[in-house]
Amino acid sequence: MRSHSLLFAALALLVAACNSPVASAASEADTKASHETTSVIVEPSDCPVTQPPEPPFIPPSPWPAQPPGRPYEFWFGDDGLWTALPISGSWRQLALGEKFWWWSEEFDVTQDTTPDLTLTAKRLDGDAPSFQVSEATNGYHESFNWAMLIGVGLPSSGCWEFTGQYKGHQLSFVLWVPQE
Repeated sequence: MRSHSLLFAALALLVAACNSPVASAASEADTKASHETTSVIVEPSDCPVTQPPEPPFIPPSPWPAQPPGRPYEFWFGDDGLWTALPISGSWRQLALGEKFWWWSEEFDVTQDTTPDLTLTAKRLDGDAPSFQVSEATNGYHESFNWAMLIGVGLPSSGCWEFTGQYKGHQLSFVLWVPQE
């Protein structure tokens, strides 16, 4: 019986603490901070992010006409080298570390499990340390078939120009990478 009394006393103290002005202020601060970190950050007007092409690029068969992240992404490139980019021009995960998918009509996973895909990037709106990139590999998903895959972890947020190269094909575009 004594253990029940202790449990009820502890519970009463916990409830009282949660209703105190200090706990309420902390809770409001946590809610506000959470809201601030999840709010949409609009790219600066001076970052010339790549826009969807007109007419849109449609990959050759067997790849789908729409990218896997539709309606939030668009295909960018040509049959020799393409990728899916965000319509907003903003890609927060690149500052955190993200997989970057690439496709090419010339990529054959049975012949090339570690494709010779290179990716470089330079910051357009300021100085930044070296760009970090992993060795290319491959991946498959039923929604987008076989693709080349490279890991990206940018050293800072900002306006970035990316250039991918594969088997003589080159593709460049600009993305805004907001702070983490």
